[in-house]
Amino acid sequence: MNNFEFYSPTRVIFGRGVVSRLGEVCGVLGKRAFLVYGRSSIKQSGLYGQVKEQLSKAGVSVVEHGGVTANPVLAHAEEGIRLAKDEKVDFILAVGGGSVIDESKAIAAGACSDTPLWDFYLKKAVIGKALPIVAVQTLPATSSETNQAGVLTNPETREKFSIRSPHLAPRAAFLDPELTFTVPLSYTSYACFDIMSHLLEGYFTATDPFAPVQEGFVEGSVRAVMASLEKIRKDPRDFNARASVMWAGALAWNGLANAGLEGASIPNHMLEHPLSAVYDVPHGAGLSVVMSAWLEMKKREIQPRILKFGTEILRFPGLSRIPRDEDKADAVIETFRAWIVSVDCPLTMAQAGVKDPDVEELTRQALKLGRLWGISGYDEKSVRGLYEACR
Repeated sequence: MNNFEFYSPTRVIFGRGVVSRLGEVCGVLGKRAFLVYGRSSIKQSGLYGQVKEQLSKAGVSVVEHGGVTANPVLAHAEEGIRLAKDEKVDFILAVGGGSVIDESKAIAAGACSDTPLWDFYLKKAVIGKALPIVAVQTLPATSSETNQAGVLTNPETREKFSIRSPHLAPRAAFLDPELTFTVPLSYTSYACFDIMSHLLEGYFTATDPFAPVQEGFVEGSVRAVMASLEKIRKDPRDFNARASVMWAGALAWNGLANAGLEGASIPNHMLEHPLSAVYDVPHGAGLSVVMSAWLEMKKREIQPRILKFGTEILRFPGLSRIPRDEDKADAVIETFRAWIVSVDCPLTMAQAGVKDPDVEELTRQALKLGRLWGISGYDEKSVRGLYEACR
């Protein structure tokens, strides 16, 4: 295991009705909140009214910045930065899913700097300060409520890049599983696949010969998400299943799973980001498209990891009766694909709504991300071939 530093300062407030404590937490951060949210869902659900009431009781005035999209864009974040600076807000309150929290992180950093925002995403500048962030999560998937990272899309360059800084870790995260009862089943499946991918990326790519803590955490968490999704598809208001997904979503990408792991990287995110940047594919749906194709491409290189995935996570029946390891790996991948189909996630770009993908542009972006993120082992031919296999 490599040396590592784990930093998770976010205070998590979890359970039914926890939004009723929002005022006591926000009140100590200042008297002027910058409320970031999506479009109409929090108003339709009544959450918007609860948030405003809590802030009012705490004596906190509100400046609003709504309209965050599913894949948040640079121009909208820059608009938020200008407004936050003009209004001299004290902290950011992000109410929504990972996209809302990600844009809030961009605004939090930009409001404390005169650096062009996109320079942070290109790694031309380092975030030195940010406004405090409080998150109310409504669509668990990205761990943005508990981690230091955020993504943003630049429509002009059609690129989806990320930032990371300890200054961006939310001060507090409010997680009420009841807020997720009305999330459509399709987006619940995409979110669950997103959570699983965050856990599985390091699981598949790590080269440590012995890492039972991290592996056990991943295996148990992925099984829990799969089992919970099955229950939610039968009863979308199953509190314990929604709660399990919400907690897994908060933990999956906060640094625990990959802490100290030699070789752990995120190639599937490198491959998916161009899909959601260019074609606005939901992130979890894009991940379900690329991951099984990636496993097929890498199956000889990571065969032992695929077999462990089959036995410890998929609990593949009869795997031991298949004589050749190569055939075992094929069987595991096909079982995984069947599960993806069973939860209505796409396996191909066409199923995700991308009928005629610009493979050259996707390849260019993926390779650029690989350089920015330090992911090696991928060249133009291999990346193009994977995208072709995903059509």
